[in-house]
Amino acid sequence: MLNERVDTIDSYFTKVSSINTISNWLFVLSIVCSFAVFFSSDITWLNSTLNIVFIVVTVLYVVVSNWVSLFLLRNAQSKRRVHLLSNSFGIKLDDEETYRYYNNPQSPSVIRLGVNVFENTLFTLRVTEEMAKRERVKSILYLFVLLVLILIRKTDLDLIAIVAQTVFTTGLITNWIKLELLRISSDRLLVEFRQLFLTAESNINNKVKTLILSLVFRYESSVASMGVHLSSKIFHKLNSEVTAEWETIKRNIFSSVE
Repeated sequence: MLNERVDTIDSYFTKVSSINTISNWLFVLSIVCSFAVFFSSDITWLNSTLNIVFIVVTVLYVVVSNWVSLFLLRNAQSKRRVHLLSNSFGIKLDDEETYRYYNNPQSPSVIRLGVNVFENTLFTLRVTEEMAKRERVKSILYLFVLLVLILIRKTDLDLIAIVAQTVFTTGLITNWIKLELLRISSDRLLVEFRQLFLTAESNINNKVKTLILSLVFRYESSVASMGVHLSSKIFHKLNSEVTAEWETIKRNIFSSVE
């Protein structure tokens, strides 16, 4: 039992995942309702009922999705940042308990903070790479359908409007772009972290510490500004593989960095 990983902060992200699942289903239901409204235009009573359902579902989707992004996710990320500082500097800043979330031997210091965020960057990159595969397919599929409908001259303009609304006003494309930006940012930061620690070796002076803090702030700013909820399912799926990759990085880079 002592060797098992403990992370009470994960419960906050689990809640985000659960509510986000509800948001996704509301999104799908809103699409179904919008098409149902279009194809039931000849049946007055059914069309009116479906319009009401569509409005209710759309409002619920907006409320729930914004609740996730503006409150639940920010709170979970804030808890994670507090723990990052607690672990990096050996100071208990809250009552959360974590064990084996970070696996770095450096003593409490700016160096440990940098190494911890280096590890976070690796995991963020690998998870966003996997998430982006699905988001690309989904977004490109919607755009392709929209393009086909536009090219078919006999397509009803109302139907094109429904698909266009789905693509451009529900955050579908925006969320994909944010995910890609976070992936690209994490990739760049990973390279910069590696280069910094490789060139610093054991000579960790104030200049190196300042550069470490700069990279740390850039990473946290990217995560906060993009507001991307990293999939817990993908994280746990990749955990052992990425952990092994991180252990290899540590052996190659941090043997002389203390």
